Amino acid sequence: MKGTRANEKLFWNNRARNYPRPFERETYAKTGRLLRLLGSMGTDFKNKRVLDIGCGTGVYALRLAGRAKSALGVDSSPEMLKLFRAERKARGIRNASCLLSVWSALPAARLAGRFDIALASMTMAIKTKADIVKMERSARERCVYIGWAGVRHNALLEKVYARHGVRYRAPEGAALVLKALKELGREPAVRYVTDSWTKKASAADTLRDIEVGLKVNGAKMDNAWVENLLKRMTRNGKVRQTTSVRKALITWPAPAAGL
Repeated sequence: MKGTRANEKLFWNNRARNYPRPFERETYAKTGRLLRLLGSMGTDFKNKRVLDIGCGTGVYALRLAGRAKSALGVDSSPEMLKLFRAERKARGIRNASCLLSVWSALPAARLAGRFDIALASMTMAIKTKADIVKMERSARERCVYIGWAGVRHNALLEKVYARHGVRYRAPEGAALVLKALKELGREPAVRYVTDSWTKKASAADTLRDIEVGLKVNGAKMDNAWVENLLKRMTRNGKVRQTTSVRKALITWPAPAAGL
């Protein structure tokens, strides 16, 4: 995706319609697995004040509210945060809240030292040394980053993107963060994991997602060709697609104030 704010807003607001919810069975299990792995890497969220950067629907912030002292989610998508708030209300969660903001535009002084752990998962909000330093200064104890690690496969989207002259690949994520951490002199713990998920949606919803995906990559969709492809793939009113990825779990101690 071409990383402009307009593209990111369009992409994430569109994704909100079908984005995983924190307490859905599959999502809950996947999040639990990663939290257990983070625990084995030295990150304990119990009774901690947690900042979740790029929180989306609250997959981590609302899940962690059950063991953390408090959780604040920050996200630039109003549609994602509508779902966050609805889920929080439905579950009666009182120690989690959310804030609408682009991470890079959020004043560092507003966050400095307010949290024990800062976490960012599968978000484009953390890319640069400046992003990481702000993240570090918000956390007294530890920082966690979970991100794309160079592998993403989806047979449907690979076919569609190739037709439109766009390379379907994993977004830059872990590689950028690890490079920035090295330049900052940090020595993070890193663990790689594989993940996959299957999505079933109507042809109309799938068409909309494809159109937005192509648009943020600078391509105009060939409607007739894509509609014909989806028609052939539709079974019982749904289009099924599976995505497999590799993720990196990266965690490091927050440096002392002033570093």
